[in-house]
Amino acid sequence: MNPNDLNNLIRWTTDTDGYQFAKEIYNREEPDEYTRDKFTDMQNRLINWIAELDNGNKERLAIAINNQAKRGGIEYENK
Repeated sequence: MNPNDLNNLIRWTTDTDGYQFAKEIYNREEPDEYTRDKFTDMQNRLINWIAELDNGNKERLAIAINNQAKRGGIEYENK
């Protein structure tokens, strides 16, 4: 991970809302009690929340972050 990746993670966590979060990370059309609890975890315990994601959810998180970065015009530089 480089500083650009970290900036994109922070940007995604602050820009996403509950609906986008439920859809992009947990593959649910609308937030429910489970995704609302996980959204709160993401906001309050980011590192722990990421560590607790299964591989599928981690992959969806990476895709969501990359998609937002592309929409925002941010280019990745892996050094």
